Amino acid sequence: MIRFAFIFSILLFSQSLFGQKQTTNDKQEIQNVLNTFMECLAKKDSTKFYSLFHNESVTWVGLFREKTQQAILKQNSKTPTHFTSTYKAFFRGISGFTSCEEKFYNVEIIEDGSIASVTFDYSFWGNKQKLNWGKESWGLVKINEQWKITSVIFSMEYESISPEPNTKK
Repeated sequence: MIRFAFIFSILLFSQSLFGQKQTTNDKQEIQNVLNTFMECLAKKDSTKFYSLFHNESVTWVGLFREKTQQAILKQNSKTPTHFTSTYKAFFRGISGFTSCEEKFYNVEIIEDGSIASVTFDYSFWGNKQKLNWGKESWGLVKINEQWKITSVIFSMEYESISPEPNTKK
């Protein structure tokens, strides 16, 4: 009986270690998706960038933050408060920049091994100048052992209208 209890304890302990290792690996794999996303923008690597996304429809929605929205409405009172796009259109849109960079900070990853949500603060830079900043959230799924982005939602404040406060942690 003591031998059975000992073996059972070892199996239970090893199972909990494996579960922790998998969570750690998944979080690192998701962090790698974030890093690859940023690298693809800097290198303008569309093929690798597109591979980060689920091959079905991907939600891409942006909302202007308050100060930017107010400034836009002064120009045109019929401007919508949000816009939709696609990851391919976003990538094509950066082609006009000589250099492009998006910086992520205050990253929080929540996952269960199958689905994940990632939220973070970001700043977007074009031609070495900060253009906008805000909060971003991604939904991801793990398919065939690979994490794929299924949704991107974000807020956006133009740096020229409302400079980003220093909230980097």
